[in-house]
Amino acid sequence: MLINTSWLLVLLGLAAFCQADTKIEVTFAYEDATQFPYYIGDTSEVLPQKPGAAVELLKLLETVIPNLKVNFSRCHWMQCLTQLKLGEVDGVFNASFSKGRLSQGHYPFKNNMVDRSRRITTISYHFYRLKGDHFNWNGTQVSGLQGFIGTPLAYSIESDLTKMGIKIQSSPSILDNFKNLLNEKVQAIALQDVTGDYFLRHKSGLKSIEKVNPAIKTKAYYLMLSKQFKKQHPNLSEKIWNNIKILRNKHLNNLIDNYQ
Repeated sequence: MLINTSWLLVLLGLAAFCQADTKIEVTFAYEDATQFPYYIGDTSEVLPQKPGAAVELLKLLETVIPNLKVNFSRCHWMQCLTQLKLGEVDGVFNASFSKGRLSQGHYPFKNNMVDRSRRITTISYHFYRLKGDHFNWNGTQVSGLQGFIGTPLAYSIESDLTKMGIKIQSSPSILDNFKNLLNEKVQAIALQDVTGDYFLRHKSGLKSIEKVNPAIKTKAYYLMLSKQFKKQHPNLSEKIWNNIKILRNKHLNNLIDNYQ
């Protein structure tokens, strides 16, 4: 059976057009707790206005990658990572690099190393203690520690402190960590300073708590993509990470300024 060449070209052109015009929807999950200014609200709701600088940054991917539609969901951080591993979401943020998370999803890599240039942002961890407590940190080791250090559940700082020989007690929420400190169930807590400082400024009942300098660690934070998404869309995955770098350099500082 002979097929008219001109009709074949038309059909191929239509197929290419339809494929090019097909939208790809992605869902990125993030924690249901404030990480000021990167995401706002202690809620499972994605806020319709001023959701956070990192949320706005990732939404801008739609403006630079044709036919990409970015959706968001929120849940406990451990659940975010579980959903990523199962492929129930396409990505999670803000995720610092941890070798233990390589079984759950993909980071942007270059030359067999995580590519820091394609991060979303950089955040430091600090200790917080009750004013007058003898606990201290000199940037290398702790002193005056007689109890536990509180940490947020499933955060990478858990393994960092454990490697230092420090006993930890993890809690599912930032507020629970502060409550444990106030009730002296832990002697200090280790938090991302953007979150810890925000709570000290905006939450009542925390005036007896102070931040300890210097920082414990400063980490880069990334969008992790699911293994399923990376396998199905390898080129798009790299394009997403590449454009995060471009968008961060161009827009992140201004987005953060809008929340100050």
